Amino acid sequence: MDPHLARMLSSQRQCRCCGATFAQLLSLSCDRPDICPDDLLVQDNSALNAEKGDILTEDFCRLGELRFIRAVLAIPLTDARGEEFILGTWARLEQSDFDAFLERFEMGDAEELGSQRAELANAIPPEGAPAVAAMLHMRPEGQYPDLQISDPQNPLYNLQMIGANLEELLSLLFAYGHDLPSLVYDS
Repeated sequence: MDPHLARMLSSQRQCRCCGATFAQLLSLSCDRPDICPDDLLVQDNSALNAEKGDILTEDFCRLGELRFIRAVLAIPLTDARGEEFILGTWARLEQSDFDAFLERFEMGDAEELGSQRAELANAIPPEGAPAVAAMLHMRPEGQYPDLQISDPQNPLYNLQMIGANLEELLSLLFAYGHDLPSLVYDS
C-alpha cells in the first residue's frame, strides 16, 4: 500500500483549508441536490408529510414535480484493498419510486425495493456533468442506498468499476477545495 495512503487511513489530520479534523479517510457529502436553491432551509424528515410545496430535509428533497433522496456513491481505492472513498450524493427518482421508497423508509424495509433507476443529482467533480444515469441499490435499514453510475462514458463509472489511486483521490478532493497535500505530507 502507498505509505501516504496508509497514513490517510490510519492517522488523525487537520485540513488546512476548512480546519476539520479527520481520523479516517475524508469523505464528501453534498448538502442538497444541485438544482435545489441555497436558501431552502433543511428541515426534519417529518416536514415532508406535514408541509406542501418545495422542501429539503436531511434525507429527502421535493422541488415541484422533482423528487430526490440521499444516496452514497462509493469509489474503491486501488492502493488500499477493501477501502472505499464515500461520496454522499443525491439521486433523482421518478415520483412513484420516491413514494414507494418513502413508504418503505418509514417502515424500515426500503431494502425490499431492490434496485431503482435514478439520476445523480450532483455534479461530481464540481465541473462534472449533472443528471448522470445511475441505479440505486437499496440497503438495510438505516443505510443510504448505493448509487451506481450506469453511463460507461462518465468518468465516475470507471472510478467505480476500476477504483481510484491516490493521485485520483487527491485530485477529486482538491476539486472540492480540500488542501489534501497537507493531509498527506504534513507530520
